Amino acid sequence: MLTKTIKLSYWFGQLAEGLKNSAFSLLLLFYFNQVLGVSGTLCGLALMIATTIDAFTDPMMGSISDHWKSRWGRRHPFMYASALPLAGSFYLLFNPWVTGDGPLFIWLLVFTVLTRLSMTLYHVPHLALGAELTKDFDERTSIAAFRMIFGASGWLIVAGLGFGYFFAASDQFSNGQLNPAAYPPFALLISVGIFVSIIVTCVGTQSLVPSLPKASGNGQRGFKEIARETLGAFDNRSFRALVASFILISVPVGMNVALSLYLNTFFWQLTPAQVPLVLLAQFCSTLIGYALAPALSRYLDKKLALIFGVLVWAIATALPYLLSFVGLFPALGTVSMLIALMGFALIAGMGIAQLVVAVNSMMADIADEHERDTGQRNEGIFFGAFAFMNKAATGIGSGLGGAVLDLIDWPTGTAVKSAADVPSETLFALALAGGPVVALAFIPFYYFIRRYSLDRTRLEEIQKAIGSQAKLSD
Repeated sequence: MLTKTIKLSYWFGQLAEGLKNSAFSLLLLFYFNQVLGVSGTLCGLALMIATTIDAFTDPMMGSISDHWKSRWGRRHPFMYASALPLAGSFYLLFNPWVTGDGPLFIWLLVFTVLTRLSMTLYHVPHLALGAELTKDFDERTSIAAFRMIFGASGWLIVAGLGFGYFFAASDQFSNGQLNPAAYPPFALLISVGIFVSIIVTCVGTQSLVPSLPKASGNGQRGFKEIARETLGAFDNRSFRALVASFILISVPVGMNVALSLYLNTFFWQLTPAQVPLVLLAQFCSTLIGYALAPALSRYLDKKLALIFGVLVWAIATALPYLLSFVGLFPALGTVSMLIALMGFALIAGMGIAQLVVAVNSMMADIADEHERDTGQRNEGIFFGAFAFMNKAATGIGSGLGGAVLDLIDWPTGTAVKSAADVPSETLFALALAGGPVVALAFIPFYYFIRRYSLDRTRLEEIQKAIGSQAKLSD
């Protein structure tokens, strides 16, 4: 039975990904580029290589967990096994034992790959488990929404503890995020949170294993079988549309997040105490957006809620910079400017929340359509693809952010302490790339998402067909 305690345990497991993703998006590029001095291009290359590896491992993990047979079920063995490697590799990533561009590049590459592989081991089965909890069209959205609330809580913890405590201003570093000594203890605390989150969700949902769908076949999966299942998933028209549209919008979102610390610190010239206020405003509004998503999807349906949310994000992301370029935004350093930035961050966060919740819920619906057409229950394949898309936002987005920094000749090193140390044309180029340019991604996103065709009525028909097939096979 799906009790409140079991739901809470499942949702709590999303905290692990929220902690990891927020640290990757907000701090990883900034730490290795601005703090340690590794070139933006090398940082971007390392992050892109790690994401490319994920392109293979995420669907592979989905297929393996779909067909795994054990007394612990299909998903739980991998979730348990991920806890310690994920926590350990994350901590070491932010605690390098080497110096110099070359060694630091290798360190960044190796431990980013290890952290991502460990997250794949956990996150893909965890997502697939969520699709197995219910078949109800609206309850799927509710489960996805509240799971993402815990994911957003990870962002709140990273931003709140990071900028509020670990990266606070000191006599030596007026911008505390430039202090290299602050990162290892910060990473240690986040690693502990990741470990606890995984163990809680594993133990809390273990009782569901006997009632969950069982693996079919002999459970042995070779590369050919995994490749065939992965490619077979793309036979689904709605899946192709959702994958294309999500990648086209998630990569620019990831780039915007990767550059946000640069933009807030140097373009908007926020103080170390003000930076977390803007970040927390967006993350708090994301929580609100997640909570509102179930009601919005019932009113607009999932696809329209998704389009509406992305459009809101695009407008709220571009508008502050466009207004600033023409002299209509409040002056730098004023309370009005800070309030305006927080207001736009609130709107953008509520918009992007609709994207995340809708895609999670839509993936479960696609898995039902796939089962009707093939007779196979392969949530892992579809959520493996979704996990890859999610990580593409941080990997490719951060990688592009690093390339942009080199393209605009962004200065690094201890000599760069404020906006006064950066040429005005470089600041303008940074703002243009981080605001209006990324917002233009709405256009190709909309072109592809129109091709998604599953709605409430079609899902009811699909689930009835699945039920009829099950009766005929009995």
